[in-house]
Amino acid sequence: MSIALVINDFVNDACFTGFDEATPLQKDFQFVTDVVGYDSGKEQRGQVMVQPKRVWHINWEVIDLAGRNKLIELYQRARGRYQDFLLQDRWDYACALTECIVTAVGGEETTQLVKAYYVGETETWTETKSKIMPSTIFAPIVKIGAVVKTEGTHFTLDDSTGIIDWTGGTAPNGALGAGEVVTAQYQFYFKVRFADDVHQDVMTRTGIWTSAPTMLQEVI
Repeated sequence: MSIALVINDFVNDACFTGFDEATPLQKDFQFVTDVVGYDSGKEQRGQVMVQPKRVWHINWEVIDLAGRNKLIELYQRARGRYQDFLLQDRWDYACALTECIVTAVGGEETTQLVKAYYVGETETWTETKSKIMPSTIFAPIVKIGAVVKTEGTHFTLDDSTGIIDWTGGTAPNGALGAGEVVTAQYQFYFKVRFADDVHQDVMTRTGIWTSAPTMLQEVI
């Protein structure tokens, strides 16, 4: 259940500029493993996810009244952990053509946008990207082979799912042929939620509050 709310619209507000609150202090990568221990001392491990989930620690620990009000407003909009919203990671928000490569089996009328992390390394992984920045912010570059395709003419792109529809353009389009390679350059958001339902803050002196650590959990 998503709402049309981008957290950067809040943290980039003028009230957050005084203490550098717009910059996350820390980002964790959580690998999810199911571990069952036995009396013998042996254990059984099961891999739950093939990619890590991210947790962002946001620097809202010292805020003035305007920042405090914005933060409480954001908690209210999200209803604590209930509603997810969007985050533009300052260091991971774009996908290069070399990071989104999809080879058609043949017959596909759609292509899902992806991003490969650590391309060329041994331990690379690929993630589906579904929250794409609209073309009013960054117009995606999409190619089949070396030929650039035009959104609205050769395809349509659903920003909420990251799916390219090759039958949705105005030009004669159709299914991809076997072996055709689709590449894309685009920008994206992460879907996140608050890691806690509780917001706590303390007024340390007049007009200045100290907030409990704020963490955002990636929603996959």
